[in-house]
Amino acid sequence: MHLVESEIEAERRPGTAPQPLPSYMAFARSLPSQFADHTWVADGADGSPAGCAACWSDAAGDPAVMESYVYVRQPWRTRGVGRALARAVVDEAQAEGASRLVWATYDAVPAGEAFSRRLGGTAARVNRNSELALGDVDWDMVRTWVDDGERRAAGYTLEWWDGPFPPHLLDDAARFHHIMQTAPRDELDVGDIVLEPGHVAEIDRHLVESGRERWTVFVRDPAGACVGGTEVTLAEWEPTVAMQQNTGIDPAHRGLGLAKWAKAAMLERIRTERPAVSTVRTGNAFSNAPMLAINDTLGFHVTEVRTEWQANIETLHRALS
Repeated sequence: MHLVESEIEAERRPGTAPQPLPSYMAFARSLPSQFADHTWVADGADGSPAGCAACWSDAAGDPAVMESYVYVRQPWRTRGVGRALARAVVDEAQAEGASRLVWATYDAVPAGEAFSRRLGGTAARVNRNSELALGDVDWDMVRTWVDDGERRAAGYTLEWWDGPFPPHLLDDAARFHHIMQTAPRDELDVGDIVLEPGHVAEIDRHLVESGRERWTVFVRDPAGACVGGTEVTLAEWEPTVAMQQNTGIDPAHRGLGLAKWAKAAMLERIRTERPAVSTVRTGNAFSNAPMLAINDTLGFHVTEVRTEWQANIETLHRALS
């Protein structure tokens, strides 16, 4: 599976450092208990893997939905490997009572879109992955955003936390994740993912065991309540890259420049404390206009288009029969 996924990653983003095998294994073996994971590997005629697939449910999410992927190495495409893997995924999803399957494809691997259409999938949300070169950032503007945030949002504060959350912050971390459920879903027919403090603690363990570090900024209102935040993760095998993860503000507190303030403060810290980082990567739905406006102003440029697909289990069975 590591071989197959590394090749797909290289096809998507040539030159990207592959995740080391020990970290990949640790990631797979430390999955939080909310996920029920199933995987398959297709063996080629020469004994090497021709492809792999996985599907998983999320006990904190929509019980009608299973997420999935099917990856086939280039030499083995159009030879029935993808259909065989997809059939295994669909059968498992049906056995577990799911009624919909969700998966993603990438513009640099057009075979994925063609395969998705043959299966009867519907493109439900289109996202962009983008990168920011820190050497090109207007740092005077970033400093202005920090200063303006402190001025416009009087009484609001930023609270930093590095790494796993202590018990007293688990509720705030779950609250921040729930705020992220307000991001646009477009036509994607999935319910909310509602994390409990126990889920957050398991996700933290998983993050550490897979070799990643996380910096979090909580945005607090004048009463001290968490109303949003931002976070980045740093992988030990890719020291020049910071992954911009969730950024979100409670709808009742928007319009004060809080997201710009938090993101700007995070960028300043990366510049100061991690000078080896030259690139920040992130992903957003094309429909998320407010966040794209911030990222575009900072100088993020699109590097990849990621399309999320969905289909009913019955539709997939008919296509695969």
